[in-house]
Amino acid sequence: MGTALLGREASQPWAVLFLVVAGALAILAWRDKPWSAAFPAQRGACQQLQVEKRRSVLALLAGAVLLAVFSHVAFLLAPHETFGAAGWLWLAGIALVVAAAARWPGAEPHCSEASGLPAWRLWEVALVAAIAVTAVVLRVWNLRDVPFNIYPDEVMTGSVAERAYLSGRTHAPVFSTLWSDIELPALWFALVAGALKLGGIDLEVVRLPSALFGAATVLPFYGLVRGVWGRAAAIAGVSIMAFSAANVHYSRMALNNITTPFFWTLCFFLILRGLRNRKPVDFALGGLTAGLSEHFYYGTRLLPFILLGFVMYLFVLHWRETRCYVQHIGWLVLGYLIGFGPLLSCFVVHPGSYYGRGASLMTWNRIPANWHDLQQMWHTLWPIISENLLGISTQSAQDIMYYAPLLLKAEAAILVLGVAFLIWRWQHPAAFLVLLSGLGVIFVGGTLVLYPNSSPPMLAHWTPAFPAFYAAIAVPIGAWVASARALQRMKSMWISATVVAIGLAILGYANVRFYFFRYYADPENLRSDHYKAAQRLYEVQTVQSRYMASLGSAYRVVVVGKSPYPYDAEITRYLVQGQEYILAYDPQIEPPLAPVAGKGMAFLFFAGSEQYQERIRELYPGGRAEEVRNPVGRHVFYVYIVEPKLTPADSAAQ
Repeated sequence: MGTALLGREASQPWAVLFLVVAGALAILAWRDKPWSAAFPAQRGACQQLQVEKRRSVLALLAGAVLLAVFSHVAFLLAPHETFGAAGWLWLAGIALVVAAAARWPGAEPHCSEASGLPAWRLWEVALVAAIAVTAVVLRVWNLRDVPFNIYPDEVMTGSVAERAYLSGRTHAPVFSTLWSDIELPALWFALVAGALKLGGIDLEVVRLPSALFGAATVLPFYGLVRGVWGRAAAIAGVSIMAFSAANVHYSRMALNNITTPFFWTLCFFLILRGLRNRKPVDFALGGLTAGLSEHFYYGTRLLPFILLGFVMYLFVLHWRETRCYVQHIGWLVLGYLIGFGPLLSCFVVHPGSYYGRGASLMTWNRIPANWHDLQQMWHTLWPIISENLLGISTQSAQDIMYYAPLLLKAEAAILVLGVAFLIWRWQHPAAFLVLLSGLGVIFVGGTLVLYPNSSPPMLAHWTPAFPAFYAAIAVPIGAWVASARALQRMKSMWISATVVAIGLAILGYANVRFYFFRYYADPENLRSDHYKAAQRLYEVQTVQSRYMASLGSAYRVVVVGKSPYPYDAEITRYLVQGQEYILAYDPQIEPPLAPVAGKGMAFLFFAGSEQYQERIRELYPGGRAEEVRNPVGRHVFYVYIVEPKLTPADSAAQ
């Protein structure tokens, strides 16, 4: 009821009250439900290495550090090499630090085994595999046509990758940034270029890397949730992540925003597992994952602050346990620096490329110095925060990439219960890490950083927090299933499992039906006049390019008169190859176009050029007239099609 009332401004105070009461009731109902221990049940002493083995481990560690240092030196000496010695030294350093951490002594065996996690069952493995396959299918099926709208940055991603690694005489350095004024790390474009080289220049191909990253996130996410909140919560959370409309959408766009949830989820999973088993290799791998994430979406630049805040929290609130992890935290830092690699030197040489873009878009950029400053900050940020909160279930996203709220109302209702439960149990490291990452991203990426002339919520900036949302949804579901199991009745356990399965099936159906059959990038959903005008332009460009692609290369496309919309040839090139395009043809003053053997003609009439239709019919009789509309039925342009004329060779072939 609370989430439903949020849609009406007059009832929002009541909605907030209902949500607070619901959260309080959830805490009362499930406050005693146990979570998996964050630390080993027994604080055993670390195993001691034999002298020879200790020397070999130290040699591996020293080698990893030296190789990492040499990779930076090699990059600074030859910054324009594509991969070169710096890249190979970087990879060798990663391999050595993993080997050293794997051989470094951890806790005694009985400590690492006292995690209390449920044993893996065959049916569970099969179910997780099925969910992972579902996630892949939902992200790669009909990737060329869904989403229908083609955001210009998608094609620009492919164009930048082509220029950097396919069409030029020299290739761009992997340890650098590309795309002027955007400054995204080059490794992402190298991956996109690899996909284009294998699959050809096509919209489906340029979208594929993001789709695979989005699907892959379900695996570490399952491990993360299962390790803390149990099997039932993990199944529920990973299912919702797999079919969530917003997650599916951002995975199907050719942008690297969705890569950050993968790296963050894997990093958090490894760190929390390392806390439970005290194995240095988990911390080293977590650090490497965090460092590698720096090579992708720049939203990940918040991650070092989140990890620093988490470590400080551990030392303050869990000092007795954390003092045994000083070496492990060292492995985390070392892994991060080695994973970051020579790209770190690139940012040191060009410091404005790291935080410059975010700093230039901040809505508030100083710490309040007095009461007036504090009031001004509140009046600046609170309207943005309130719109962001509505964007979870009520307000459509305004980022010109996604045109719906983040969650369905039923999912948002469960989210409220989960957030309340996490806040109640904030002293548990996993709860604190989920809250810190989720709230940190919404505050920094969703509130402090906004584009000019834009309106919140900007869900594209929220993507690093997506796993935190799904984890919060999973927590109350797991708690409810655990409460049913506490009754020690087989019937109650089966009933709870059936209810969860039916609920997930309904949510899955609702998400899939909405996204694949009802969703459309409607510019009328945008509040910003600037963004609304831009999306109307993108809409026309998309409809025109997709219509031209539907004709194929056997047609010459002619725009009659002057179109009020600029044509984007790059979008069309990613949909169809070798199609001739003639712009601004005036049949009143220009001679008829000479026919081309085997080629048809399609004449496009945009607003203001309809008066030429009769003249075109006179010049090219025998064609057919059509009207082209967008997917929701609004008129875009008229078209007159003249079918291809068969050549003598074609006639003989028939």
